[in-house]
Amino acid sequence: MVHCRSPAVPFLELQTNGRRGQRFTIAGPRVVVGRHPGCDIVLDVAAVSRQHAAVTLDDGAVFIEDLRSRNGTLVNGAALNAKRRLEDGDEVSICGQRLVFLATARRRPRASGIVAAPETDVAGDVLFDSDAVIVSQRELPLPAPDDDVGGRAEAKLRALIGLNRALGGSLSLDDVLPRLLDGLLRVFPSADRGFVLLVEPQSGRLVLRARRIKDGAAVASGPLRLSLSLINTVAETRRAILSADASTDSRFNANESIVDCRIRSVMCVPVVRSDGSLLGVVQVDSRDVRDGFDEADLEVLAGLAGQASQAIEQALSHDDRIAREQLNRDLELAQRVQQGLLPSRPPEVAGYEIFDFYESARHVGGDFFAYVPLAEGRLAVVLADVSGKGVAAALLMATLSADVRYCLASERDLGRAVAQINESFLRGGWDDRFATLVVAVLDPTRHMATMCNAGHLPVFLRESSGAVRQVAADLGGLPLGMAGDCEFRSCEVALDVGATLVFCTDGISEALDHDQRCYGIERLERIMAGPAAGAADLGRRILADVEHHAAGQIRSDDICLVCVGRSSDLSGPAHPAQKPGSARRGVRMQAGG
Repeated sequence: MVHCRSPAVPFLELQTNGRRGQRFTIAGPRVVVGRHPGCDIVLDVAAVSRQHAAVTLDDGAVFIEDLRSRNGTLVNGAALNAKRRLEDGDEVSICGQRLVFLATARRRPRASGIVAAPETDVAGDVLFDSDAVIVSQRELPLPAPDDDVGGRAEAKLRALIGLNRALGGSLSLDDVLPRLLDGLLRVFPSADRGFVLLVEPQSGRLVLRARRIKDGAAVASGPLRLSLSLINTVAETRRAILSADASTDSRFNANESIVDCRIRSVMCVPVVRSDGSLLGVVQVDSRDVRDGFDEADLEVLAGLAGQASQAIEQALSHDDRIAREQLNRDLELAQRVQQGLLPSRPPEVAGYEIFDFYESARHVGGDFFAYVPLAEGRLAVVLADVSGKGVAAALLMATLSADVRYCLASERDLGRAVAQINESFLRGGWDDRFATLVVAVLDPTRHMATMCNAGHLPVFLRESSGAVRQVAADLGGLPLGMAGDCEFRSCEVALDVGATLVFCTDGISEALDHDQRCYGIERLERIMAGPAAGAADLGRRILADVEHHAAGQIRSDDICLVCVGRSSDLSGPAHPAQKPGSARRGVRMQAGG
């Protein structure tokens, strides 16, 4: 008999909605789980630490340990305080992300075999019937020796040539699957129906992707029915199955209507990838039970499954490439739209110099900065960091941008304005999303900055002497979206000639080097304390030092930096404002600025 089975290796299966069923094999000696893209298992949730936990394989046993994460790791609901051995079925919970440990990749709950529940309409007029009777099932016989193939080899060769001709130059899965079924119906003249079910990558469950009914075939009225138990058995055992001919079953007599009977002659075979994993299931069946399929037909169909697997894999690869190209085009458009929401150049404020830099870790990002002109010549400098990355964070950033501008312009009291921004954020229904925010309202006539901090990194004040201190760090405001009816306090900071305010997001403080060490607040303060000829020079020195620390490492978070310095020239900025199109954002940083 021919058996196709997955290797017996342990794995973790994600149970969280959206990625339910995704599996992570524990193949190496150490598998790291965390938020950083370099981790083996990436959980892109803000509460998850960059390197949160590690799963190790030691002499066949699997252990898990928490890597001193911020929010801890649970195993079966209990906090993980030391290295612990995982047993089959243990549940690991990391900040709401649930993973189940299974000791062998061949284990899969039976209910996951197909996406449709019993009697659920999944394809317009196709029902999966859990009560369908499998009259008998047989394992696929081993191939005959080369010197004893007889007519079977000729049948296989004819079938293979016919299938290749049917598939032709098809590239897309939408073309390959119908042609595959058309070819199979020609190979097996007694068949009147064909179905292809493929594994859905996100859930790991089988989904009906194509069907064919031969013209003129006798079919029962009502929805088409497939046997859930038969398909599940093929998917779980990776064996080809042949049902018995209903006409030979003593439970049926000649007076019963074969057309109305659900029992049919069925062949169902697994389609397996080159790495041994299940790609899907192919079924052909016939209501002409007097001339049903036999084991020779089953062997031919199983032989064709390999050819079908190659065609389907190539089509999936082609469709995936086309989808990625389309996604890249969409992301490039989204990037241009997002760039339009950010300032194209720093504003000119008499007596002040302003420098800014923005770089997203992906096409689009969740960091946000803005300059909001206010009454009486005041200027609000805003920085925000939305949890998460990618398109979802960018959409939330765009919404936050509009709320910030409206609330700051309509409410003079800074604390109450930030409270209004928070209430608007909560009304948006962003579920588990949140954002940190810091606002400084600059009054250039009084040379004062009014500060409010909602869970963001502290603002740094570099005085003309080079001394650096954190300001607005003790205001204690919660991030936006964490709770309603919050009170946000503000404070004032005097700006002497030569003083510079530095705002940044955690893409700078948490930039990693090759040993996964963070850049850190202390190093940032040391660089700010060094010599600098104004806000722009200070900003470039910071960026160059972060780049030196990262040494070419892939960015895992967006970077945003704004420096506002009071110059000695009260007639205008000490350095000309950068022109639109200069290398200020969206490009890799270069040492030395």
